[in-house]
Amino acid sequence: MPTLTLRAAFAAALLALPGSSVLEAATLGGRLVSPAGEALPQVVVHLRGDAVAARSVTDATGHYRFADLPAGRYALHVDVPGFRLEGAPAATLATDEDARLDLTLQPAPVRESVVVAATRGEAAPSTLGVSVDALDREAIAARAPSDVLHLLQEIPGVAVARTGGLGTQASAFVRGGESRYARVLVDGVPVNQPGGAYDFGMVLPLELERLEVVRGAASALYGTDAIAGVIALQTRRARPGEAPDWRAGAEAGSFDTRRLEAGASIAGEGTDWNLGALRVESDNDVPNGGFEETGAAASLGTRLGAATELRVVLRAMTSRAGTPGQTAYGRPDLDAFIERDEWLAAATLTHRAGGFLHTVRVGHHDGHQLSKNPLDSGFFEPRLGNRVGFGYPDSASADGFLNDNRRLSAGYQVERALGGRHLLTFGADLERETGDVGRENAADFVRPERTNFGAYVQDRVVLGESVFLTLGGRVERNDSYGTEAVPRAALAWRARGGDDATTLRASWGKGIKEPTFLESFGASVFAAGNPDLLAERSTTFDVGVEQRLAGGRARLGATAFRHDYRDQIGYVIASFVPFRGTYENVGAARAQGLELSLAAAPSADLSISAHYTFLDSEVVTSTSDFDPVYAAGEPLLRRPRHSGAITLTATPGRLAAGVTLALVGERADSDFAGLGLTRNPGHARLDARARWSFGRGISAFVAGENLTDRRYEEVLGYPALGRALRFGVRVAADRP
Repeated sequence: MPTLTLRAAFAAALLALPGSSVLEAATLGGRLVSPAGEALPQVVVHLRGDAVAARSVTDATGHYRFADLPAGRYALHVDVPGFRLEGAPAATLATDEDARLDLTLQPAPVRESVVVAATRGEAAPSTLGVSVDALDREAIAARAPSDVLHLLQEIPGVAVARTGGLGTQASAFVRGGESRYARVLVDGVPVNQPGGAYDFGMVLPLELERLEVVRGAASALYGTDAIAGVIALQTRRARPGEAPDWRAGAEAGSFDTRRLEAGASIAGEGTDWNLGALRVESDNDVPNGGFEETGAAASLGTRLGAATELRVVLRAMTSRAGTPGQTAYGRPDLDAFIERDEWLAAATLTHRAGGFLHTVRVGHHDGHQLSKNPLDSGFFEPRLGNRVGFGYPDSASADGFLNDNRRLSAGYQVERALGGRHLLTFGADLERETGDVGRENAADFVRPERTNFGAYVQDRVVLGESVFLTLGGRVERNDSYGTEAVPRAALAWRARGGDDATTLRASWGKGIKEPTFLESFGASVFAAGNPDLLAERSTTFDVGVEQRLAGGRARLGATAFRHDYRDQIGYVIASFVPFRGTYENVGAARAQGLELSLAAAPSADLSISAHYTFLDSEVVTSTSDFDPVYAAGEPLLRRPRHSGAITLTATPGRLAAGVTLALVGERADSDFAGLGLTRNPGHARLDARARWSFGRGISAFVAGENLTDRRYEEVLGYPALGRALRFGVRVAADRP
């Protein structure tokens, strides 16, 4: 039976079925996939013939099916904004057999990526009502980022902040939520610290296949921590049909930066694997600001039968970074540092039988952070101009502060297409969290543990030909906050199809987040844990429109949103004599605004992407009585009111070049040093890169960050790097 690749937006395949009294009825089926071989579920496939017109909706694995077809000629049509069918071939069917026709969609001039995090399964963005953006392997490579934080800054609704240069502590804020309000997944494994915190400073673009950001509460699928959204990273895998290859690169640049990386991949019959490793070093231009990291990643997929596949992913990194402190206010700490080690293992088994798609996931994440300050550097008094902050002694410690956390996660999910319109998903997750937190020889050192169990259901429904409804909910039992139920609903309406499609979207959901280990289990009399804390909660809503123009060469998007956060956990003083502190659910905040986006491909070798986010945020009820930056009515800390970015990429001939201008407006901040600073000025950063291919897999590149050498601080007291240039070579080869 033929497998064909198609190319036309409105006529995919002509099937000549000669009339015969032997074949009274036939069946036509196949699979709809992206160029990377990803399934495209919940897509309406149209079939038309002289006397027959029918529709079929693809199932969880992208399969469609038409039954009871009389002899005749038929045409297939698929309309998926952001993708195009290629070719219009014909096939002749014998009268005594059924037919299979697999359809491979190609990206439109403004490319689209299949997403996973929004529904815990593969999906075309045009069938979703939720706000989701993705950067695929090609887009990531074109940007030549020094770290993942630079990629996140190109996503609407995401603000980032870090304490200096490469490898320093960094946070991401989704739609005004706290830095611990997004569930962070790596190959489906949650990697947040218990309570949601995650340090993006150490995350480098090692063998990345895709970065996805879902905006809006997603606890209906993921439970705790997905209170404002989800950030998901996926390890590179060898794609079906790709030639085996190996690749290596070396670069050097400003601030004594050096980077080495290598990788290899093979996609064979029933098995694929990908391996990669890197080594990065930089001194970050300040005393005791050095950073070094070594990382490795591996992905292996294998078929265990015609309907069963196993995928295993391993990732590991180890890093060390000096922590000189707020060098903008005085002397650096010359001996303090932080060591971070992280590894994860993930195994996913999928099995398709009887119309059901079964998925079993098992993952383990281990994060180790040790902060040390071996020497006492004496009394320190922060100063800025004529401002003098409160002084304090250097806190030397032989043991250091340990923050180890481990999470074992397991889950089962089953998907089933029903009635030709519904795609039902049922699933359950179990997470076991353990940790070691504090100074090991101190009385307040704790070894907490917590178990979470959740069950969820989701129904994706196609109404008519152009309305896509997603309904879902979850019940979660958490050892800290008890049992909670959270719903989510989303709607996408394709008001007009074709290359100039118009899609309207709306989504609503509720989110929950567990306390941190110290908030629940802390043993210090100054900050005692509170076992009766409630979950922090959110209610989120957004509505938007996406318009494609110029025959698919441009895409405009606008989304208005509102996020309300309540029961936020804050530190409170229980008594002054003796002094005791603890944590309570005392805070509330809201964030609302507008996200605008543009993507265009005026020609085959030129593309433009841009976004702008307006954020109106406010502390509704304060979580702190000590710092005015947290007072009711104040904007939320380190979340700019205005932000955006624009990227231009050109690929004429052997040259590939790009430029990104990132704009960050003024935001609320605090020096936390008694200097009285409560606002951080805005800044603009200009980055550029260029790569020249010499042929035979050899290329040279140059990349520059902050080319205008602007002086700014993403976090008050921590100067960002000035102008930084990197130069390097790449070697890649396809194996015969």
